[in-house]
Amino acid sequence: MADIDRQEDGYAFRIPTLNEYGIPVRSGDYWVGTDLATQWLERNLEENRKVSTVRVKRYAKAMAEGRWKLTHQSIAFDQQGNLIDGQHRLMAVIHSKTVVPIRVHVGADPSTFAVIDTGYGRVASQFMRVANANIVKGAARIILFAEQCRENGGEVALMHRSTFDNDVIFETVDQWPELQEYSAAASRIYRACGSSSTNMLAVLAQASRGKNPGAIDSFVEKMILGEDMSKGDPALLLRNRAIARMDRSLSYRDKTVLYGTTVKAWNAHAKGEKLKFLRFIYDDKSEEGMLPVSAGKGSTGMREKIPEVY
Repeated sequence: MADIDRQEDGYAFRIPTLNEYGIPVRSGDYWVGTDLATQWLERNLEENRKVSTVRVKRYAKAMAEGRWKLTHQSIAFDQQGNLIDGQHRLMAVIHSKTVVPIRVHVGADPSTFAVIDTGYGRVASQFMRVANANIVKGAARIILFAEQCRENGGEVALMHRSTFDNDVIFETVDQWPELQEYSAAASRIYRACGSSSTNMLAVLAQASRGKNPGAIDSFVEKMILGEDMSKGDPALLLRNRAIARMDRSLSYRDKTVLYGTTVKAWNAHAKGEKLKFLRFIYDDKSEEGMLPVSAGKGSTGMREKIPEVY
């Protein structure tokens, strides 16, 4: 085993000693760069899941910006030295041209591949100790939806429960500690006015990395208390929508509208702007982009782009 290279966040990472297959001789936390990632991807099983470009870009962005942290998720090789988990992380290392700490597990039982690929076997063990687990998991799914929309230039992406495997959602939770940080606030908002806690949590978490995170506390307070708001206050408009039960449908269309209106309300609050009205127009019959028409009942007109969190 090579000497410890350096420490980061209290962890000691090593440069791995490789066996005849070019993989570490034992499991551990290692520094992984472009050369190792390329070498290990050559041992990728053909049965591995289809590569998600969005997922690779998301990981690469975090790596390039220095936000990548060691988590329980690992690169895994089976007893024959085949890569059975971690292809997206390795591709992200190559894409970002960085050296990052990654946990590597060697000698895994090949029969565990099906569980690793879908993540179903991780549900209970990982979420039993997470506060507000269902809210956090749902919000992570919405953040993934928002990232897909951003990759599509703002065009609405799919937001069905089956769109993302559990392991993708769990990794998103790892990469977004703000989800657990703001989960209690999102729950309080739901109890106060009925605004979706998962949707609110996804927006608050993204807002904490936005241009005015200092405005989060006042936004949360307004949503909970319903006080100190005048006409045109975006928090008041969003709160009134929730109280009027305008966003309670479980349809794909209405979930999209709910997210769009919540982001619009937050963005206006963060910028100190007033709004005349709060709405997000989504018409799944339309094949057009932004058109100067309203989308009333039976309309095949406007469809807005998903706004980014300010």
